[in-house]
Amino acid sequence: MCTTLSERLILGAFDLCHQWTPHETGLSVVALLLAERWRRRALALTVENERWRRIARERADRVSVVSHEIQTPLALIGGASELLADGTAGALTPQQAALVDTIGVKTSEMATLAADLLADARIDAQIFHLRTTSVDVGRVARAVVRDLRHLYPNQITYSARGAAARILGDQELIAQALTNLVTNSARHAGADARIAVRVRRTDGGVLVSVSDDGTGMSPEQTRDLFRRTLAGKSPSGHGLGMLITQRIVELHGGRCLVDSMSEAGTTILCSLPSGLDDSGGPGDREPDDLRGLGE
Repeated sequence: MCTTLSERLILGAFDLCHQWTPHETGLSVVALLLAERWRRRALALTVENERWRRIARERADRVSVVSHEIQTPLALIGGASELLADGTAGALTPQQAALVDTIGVKTSEMATLAADLLADARIDAQIFHLRTTSVDVGRVARAVVRDLRHLYPNQITYSARGAAARILGDQELIAQALTNLVTNSARHAGADARIAVRVRRTDGGVLVSVSDDGTGMSPEQTRDLFRRTLAGKSPSGHGLGMLITQRIVELHGGRCLVDSMSEAGTTILCSLPSGLDDSGGPGDREPDDLRGLGE
């Protein structure tokens, strides 16, 4: 028995077609009924997907507002802590200086968390668009190392050889990913660990490695490093940075690999395809203010 209007219309149409045999008519009706049911299912899925996309976009909008509202006071706190650390407001006792350093480090970590949350929400909502330009990954990495040296006690070194390692990418996102990689090492390897950032050109793009000689990770921690539920979560981290790093690298067509052993340190490798034609060529030398950061 026909239960829907569309099924009744289909059968009514075939009642008017006398050129087919009963067998052919029966098979055709069954085929069209199945096609109609699949069409309705596809339509229902389309509606449901659009609903979830709308929810994701609304979430991204809320996170964007919160992120912006957080960034403003964090910038003021960070600026004030820098003035205190520089002695602008007077000399500090050793205990006061240590507290100011803590304020600076945690302010930077909160700013990074706000940026990670915003990137994660926008990627989930599928409203994320790369602002691609020719990016000198080595130059970006050197700037990241320079900034993070002021925040962490670790010995952080940078090295690169050869011509400029350029890719077609989003410079702001590349800097965010590199910041997360170095920050992850500084948080989990221990204050005495040495961190080495290396950038190398490859035949197809750029290879970035961040290594430390800290406590390393167990096989279970290595497996879960880029998972949303754990993602390297520890008492000293929010657990989102490495997931965002992987998603940024994948947005650029690359991939991340982890090499770690307990008590033997960790190395995280990120490969990024060039995306440039031959005219992209080697870039200019680094400006003077970025030199002197090598090993």
